[in-house]
Amino acid sequence: MSNKKLHSEEVFQKEADFLEHARNVMTQSGKDEAVWKEEYKSLCDKYDRLIGEAKILTSISDRLHHKLNQANDQLKTQSEEIGKINHDLKVNNQILQDTIDQLVKARVGRKAGTIVLLIAVGLFMLSEGLLEPLIEKNTENQYFVLFSKMSIAVLLKPIDTVVEKYLMRQTLRKKDEALL
Repeated sequence: MSNKKLHSEEVFQKEADFLEHARNVMTQSGKDEAVWKEEYKSLCDKYDRLIGEAKILTSISDRLHHKLNQANDQLKTQSEEIGKINHDLKVNNQILQDTIDQLVKARVGRKAGTIVLLIAVGLFMLSEGLLEPLIEKNTENQYFVLFSKMSIAVLLKPIDTVVEKYLMRQTLRKKDEALL
């Protein structure tokens, strides 16, 4: 900061020296009118040059200020655009994540359906091969055979739910491990 202060003092050093000279001339007595006129003319010339330089500096400052305002406006516009793009990306990421979740659920549901179908085939074979002959030997009631087969069919939905939940937990666990 002291460098800037020193620099601005150096810029106006000539003017400060001239001002000191003008004050010294003012305090001197016994000068004739021609000397006073010459000093006054010199003071006016220096003052005129100083006003010209001040106008130039003000004009430069105004242009720089205008450019700075334009840059700030552009930054604000770009910031708003970036904010909109970020919002759109968040929305699209959420849509993509929802789609991925739905695809994972569909894949898990398909796997669970396949497993349940295999279990159903196994239960059907067990029912037809082992249970039905055993029940027919020990009981004459055909409704009991029908009831046992319906019970197996009704059990398929809870089995499907359990298998699907198990597969979903496994999939989520693998996903979490992949993220770590």
